[in-house]
Amino acid sequence: PSMASLGGHTRFGTRTTIAAPSRRRHAPASLARPIRRPTSRSSRVARPGPDPRGLCVSRPAAAARDDGTPAAAQDDGPDVVFEFDDFDDDETWDVIEDFDEDELYELNASRSDADADDTYFDSYSHLGIHREMIGDAARTGAYLDAIEAHRPQIEGKVVLDVGCGTGILSMFAARCGARKVYAVDASGITRHTRQLVKDNGFDGIIEVIKGKMEDVDIPEKVDVIVSEWMGYALLFESMLPSVVDARDRFLAPGGLVLPNEAAVKVALLSDEDRWDGAVTFWEDVYGLDFSSLIPRAKRDWHADPPVQTVPAEKLASEPVDAVEPVDCVRTPLDDLYEPIAGDVRMVATRTCDVHGLALWFDVDFYGKVKLSTGPEAAATHWYQTVLMFDEPVAMAAGDALCGTIELEPGSNPGERRTLNVYFNYDVVEGGKEEEELVEPDDREQFQRWTVQ
Repeated sequence: PSMASLGGHTRFGTRTTIAAPSRRRHAPASLARPIRRPTSRSSRVARPGPDPRGLCVSRPAAAARDDGTPAAAQDDGPDVVFEFDDFDDDETWDVIEDFDEDELYELNASRSDADADDTYFDSYSHLGIHREMIGDAARTGAYLDAIEAHRPQIEGKVVLDVGCGTGILSMFAARCGARKVYAVDASGITRHTRQLVKDNGFDGIIEVIKGKMEDVDIPEKVDVIVSEWMGYALLFESMLPSVVDARDRFLAPGGLVLPNEAAVKVALLSDEDRWDGAVTFWEDVYGLDFSSLIPRAKRDWHADPPVQTVPAEKLASEPVDAVEPVDCVRTPLDDLYEPIAGDVRMVATRTCDVHGLALWFDVDFYGKVKLSTGPEAAATHWYQTVLMFDEPVAMAAGDALCGTIELEPGSNPGERRTLNVYFNYDVVEGGKEEEELVEPDDREQFQRWTVQ
């Protein structure tokens, strides 16, 4: 249960020097394994106690304070947040302090994020999603081609596979002659990955590590990082920071990141059938007026945009980059937690009603292989993300829809893997150019969607 469900909120304190030993088994020293990082909320642990409204400290810790133990001795070692199984069942606690509002918010936020991560990683524990991804011939074939195209950089070298899943990319790298491959994944699929690695004769080359990439340490630098990290509209799921974190900690100078560049593409969408099916449908339902449901239908496609195949003939403009392409080799980690924005100008290729935008992505492997998820490319399991407008926009051939698109990682607790999309825009008549840079807030129209 959450702390809120206990009718109050409790905070506990302890130190690594007095805590009961963990019951977890540790991996052999020769293997790379997850590491526990110090936390900023030192020696305070959320755990149901005798009075669920305060900060509690274990009685051994309190005794250490009372007997005049030097502060340096009390603070010896890193402060960590423990899980429930780190404590003996018979250890007792005394309440010494209440939470303040900021600390309570931080605690609940961290719990929401942890729960969301658990749900996310659990979804990749099931075989069905891996069957879908591996069966995506465009996706898997592009990675196979890219790895084989970089055989000279892989042969005899060390490779890190971030989010390895079943380990298929790791096995591609091993088959290309990699000396060592570290295959990291936080989901339960790793129990099958180890068997697959053994079944294919790579157990002497591929080491499978279960854990979040940010919490994993490996004993050497790597020459190549490979990862299939992309989500819907590229940035949904927010997995790229894990890849960049691994890059910053483990990639040797001059090493490769596969793919090395990713671009979000956007185009005008004219889809009368889609509009009629979602909106006009409610105006006459077997002779009854259900039009009061139309606002709800529109809210739904903003709160959870459809991810579906968009026929190429439904596009009403040439695609453009929604934002500056992401350089996976050089982009700073901190930038990935900030919104990114780009100015766009999409010119209508025909006279039509524009009902929204189609969003997809392309990734590049150092110019040797390219994977596109657009409507004119081979179908993939990413499809396209459909961003419908509240009302159609009438455009003549040559008119331009000009504006600013902003992609923002989710910031609310428990929603950090979502993607917010904001669009401020105007329609400019054909043949005309905007005389000066227009700030987003000065645009006439605004739309927002949350990809989740």
